[in-house]
Amino acid sequence: MTRWQCISRTIVCLCGTALVSTTTLAAEHTRTPGVNARQRGQQQRIRQGTRSGELTAEERSKLESEEKALQTEKQAYKADGVVTAAERKDLHQDQNQISKDIYREKHDAEVRSGTIPPTRRPRDPGVNGRQRVQQQRIAQGVHSGELTKDEAGKLRQEEKAIRTEERAYKADGKLTAAERQDLHQDLNQASKDIYQEKHDAETRPKAALPAPAPAPAR
Repeated sequence: MTRWQCISRTIVCLCGTALVSTTTLAAEHTRTPGVNARQRGQQQRIRQGTRSGELTAEERSKLESEEKALQTEKQAYKADGVVTAAERKDLHQDQNQISKDIYREKHDAEVRSGTIPPTRRPRDPGVNGRQRVQQQRIAQGVHSGELTKDEAGKLRQEEKAIRTEERAYKADGKLTAAERQDLHQDLNQASKDIYQEKHDAETRPKAALPAPAPAPAR
């Protein structure tokens, strides 16, 4: 083997090692083992609630939509190659809310095999359906980069406020026509806000593209 052949082989080995190291480092920066473990635990709680009858089909669907929205958000945060401390905190805060929602749905008066006493649990499938759609729109906006982290956080707070308002209206065992109308008006405003934030000039920074490799010397 000539001296130049030895040098060429050494360069190839070094380049390969550097590529593996870079790939490994990037993977480390996007790993979320804590979030993943909590996702698995929450999915198991939903399945257990379905088997036991504590969750109705509608409740299970709503909770699974929240889980899917979280998964989409996590993938969007990983898209630029780094999950920052603030992004990890945001994911855990969202999981805290999902955990509360699972507990509340499993311990309410509504069960799969029974009926809901009209004085205990008024239903509003129209409001719930619109809430699920808006959560999906927010998650999609994060995934596409149309929503920044601050914009997504603001919109989620708006959605949480509507859920709090909905629970307050239901607390007396009934949901009047005026209360339903108020919830839909708030959802109309939330929908407009989602559209506005997704179509303004602010976007989430995209990952920088790697510089092209230099052409080999001839």
